[in-house]
Amino acid sequence: MTTRLSPAHSAGTIVPLNEPTAKVDRRAERRASRREQSRTEILDAAETVFGEDGIRDGSLRRIAELSGFSAAALYLFFEDKQQILAETLTRRADEWNSTIQGVAEGDSDPLDKLHEIIDASTRFFDERPQFRLLLRHIRGGPAVTGPALAEFATEVDGRYFEILKRVATIVKDGQSAGRIRKGNERSIAHLYSVMVNEFVLLATSSAEANVGTLTAEEFHEFVDGALRAPSAGRQKS
Repeated sequence: MTTRLSPAHSAGTIVPLNEPTAKVDRRAERRASRREQSRTEILDAAETVFGEDGIRDGSLRRIAELSGFSAAALYLFFEDKQQILAETLTRRADEWNSTIQGVAEGDSDPLDKLHEIIDASTRFFDERPQFRLLLRHIRGGPAVTGPALAEFATEVDGRYFEILKRVATIVKDGQSAGRIRKGNERSIAHLYSVMVNEFVLLATSSAEANVGTLTAEEFHEFVDGALRAPSAGRQKS
């Protein structure tokens, strides 16, 4: 290791000279930061394209245009369209999972937690309108998403399964406390999640305007009536 004498060399103080290594580390950090920023910009563009054009018709060319890269440059960051779609979904799933975890770990009554998740989900999708549009396309089912995701499907599904498990735990806790009706907690969690998803996805749907939607208060009442144990009274906050 190269050393140099400090200004206090008369006292025999030796200072290690690591400047070349430090410069290399800083350059590597800057490169990694720029690469991560580029990936984020591509995924933001992909979310918009898949949301507006659909999974099948969303093109790499338009993703490249919106993100400011050439189509060929996208392959410096992702293997193919399938991986871009998968990571577009998994990054939001991770954020959503974190949101649900925050509610699940709170001190609220289990039934109240399910109401909190409704409000949190509404805010989540209001802040991410393009992701909302993307999920509306995914509602087309495996015939649409299966071929598009291919080998990434298991990874994507795993993220959303973690969210479902957190909800099932809340349901089970509520059943133990006599607040939530009896029944298989995973089935109840699944039905609850479907209701919440449909509510937040229908909220701004022009294509299904003939179906209509409920107000937030009406939906809370609907869910409460569906999940509350017959012997448990409604506890409004």
